[in-house]
Amino acid sequence: MTQYNFSDSVIALAGICQAISCVKDISQKGQTDQVDMDIMLESILKTESDSTEAIFNSHQYLATGFKVLIDLLTGPRTDADLSRYLVSVLSLQKRFMSDSNMQQVMSSRVAQAKRLHEYQEKIDQDLVEQLAHIYKDTISSYPTKIQVSGNSQYLQQPANQSKIRALLLSAIRSAVLWNQVGGKKRHFLFSKAKIVDTAKAFLA
Repeated sequence: MTQYNFSDSVIALAGICQAISCVKDISQKGQTDQVDMDIMLESILKTESDSTEAIFNSHQYLATGFKVLIDLLTGPRTDADLSRYLVSVLSLQKRFMSDSNMQQVMSSRVAQAKRLHEYQEKIDQDLVEQLAHIYKDTISSYPTKIQVSGNSQYLQQPANQSKIRALLLSAIRSAVLWNQVGGKKRHFLFSKAKIVDTAKAFLA
């Protein structure tokens, strides 16, 4: 999955946007859409897939992500938190992709989480905790951190902290996917309208 496919890159971007949107919801309201979150957490465990879309079951499960992506690229006032999260995720993805040792650690840890999920057949708090620990031990060990802002009442709850870390891991997963299907930062400058039109077509 290395050749460039524009539609696939937009699906992967929607994945990042859906994950960071869930992070924002939890940090500001203490909860998020359960289906949106589960789709993102399950995507981490889909390490082998026939298509980009299959990693999220169907593009229909990324409706929130497509809407956020369109808003970020066309809104009169873009959401400062979501913009910052997106930039940070893409930057950390680049760092991760150049770190083969970290990739090996991540791969073996995700394989363990995958076995737990296959055994339980559901996303529960145990799995969320496991995914959160993977994020904490890998991506979060880099000097550059994703600073999540929000309501301290929600941010201080351990269960919410775990969900946020697990969702940030899923954002990195989507960013790696975006890189694998040929996504480049320059597309935000030169192909913005095409990204928006493609996202709108997926929503239609």
